[in-house]
Amino acid sequence: MRAPSLKSRGLTTRVVSAAAVGAVVVLTAAGCNFISPQATTKQYDASDGYSVNVGSIQVRNAILLTAREGDGDTASLSMVVLNTSDEAAQVSFEYPTTSGKQTQTIEVDGSSKVELGTEPGQDQFIIDSLDSDPGALVPVFVQYGTETGKSFNVPVLTGALSEYATLLPSPTPSSDPTVESTPLVEATEQAPSSSPTP
Repeated sequence: MRAPSLKSRGLTTRVVSAAAVGAVVVLTAAGCNFISPQATTKQYDASDGYSVNVGSIQVRNAILLTAREGDGDTASLSMVVLNTSDEAAQVSFEYPTTSGKQTQTIEVDGSSKVELGTEPGQDQFIIDSLDSDPGALVPVFVQYGTETGKSFNVPVLTGALSEYATLLPSPTPSSDPTVESTPLVEATEQAPSSSPTP
């Protein structure tokens, strides 16, 4: 039996080295998935508005819309408020104005939602004498019942973007918004039966 030549030994060494380097690269790249956070597991606000949860109350996509720049202007707090409990809730919103902090309360029926100023013609949550300019973040404190409240920052925008131009505050602000709750769609609806009904 003949011993392998120097040429074939060199080729074998190069093949083994290349395979080893390739294995290291694959294992290193695969290891990144174990230590880097996955974007699909993070909750985030998909629009310009911000969200907050207080107990069974969920405030979604909250934005303050104002017609023009300047402190003391009127704004509409556009948002969706969901109540995932079976009991109705009186939800309070506290915010700064030029004359100090003010509070408005809305009622959200159990297993229902209230939409305010998210579509043209909807009831609006009007804030008079907003103490902030467009581009700023306004702290809004949300609380209901005996639940511990939370503060979150709400962005102030104008109607410069076309999607907000029709959602600016109405000319005559009202102190307390009169709203109607819409029942939430059941998360687990029964699937239709595959067998025909006799």
